[in-house]
Amino acid sequence: MSLNFILADAAPKTVSIGPGAPAQAGNAAVSNAVKATETVAVDPAAAAGQEQPPQQVPFFANPIILMLVVLGVMFFFTFRSQKKQQQKRQQMLDTIVKGTRVMLNNGIYGTVTEVKDKTYMVEIADKVVVEALKSGVAEVIGTAAPAEKK
Repeated sequence: MSLNFILADAAPKTVSIGPGAPAQAGNAAVSNAVKATETVAVDPAAAAGQEQPPQQVPFFANPIILMLVVLGVMFFFTFRSQKKQQQKRQQMLDTIVKGTRVMLNNGIYGTVTEVKDKTYMVEIADKVVVEALKSGVAEVIGTAAPAEKK
């Protein structure tokens, strides 16, 4: 049985053939050619020789495009939050002036005695002054109270 013979009939046809069972389509050649159960449905437009227009697929139905959009949104929010954190940290570093109490990244507390371009001079004890990078300041604790005059 050829495919053209099946497509010539416009009505959907079901052929169920099992081992040793006669064909329900009524053709003995079908039982010899087909040994398994199969369903054949013929589209009337295809049987008449008419081509169907391709189906329109929505833009976001393509998994690659959808994945790229999700990744783009994720990167946008990630970089946006990082930029906000950097701006907040830079504002904190810009507010440090002489007399500001700070905590360094290594956990040492001190008072800023001098502000330079890239470093701070931090007094961590009486007459003990260390130079710390501006990036080495973890947090601003507060401003020191003005020294009392005797």
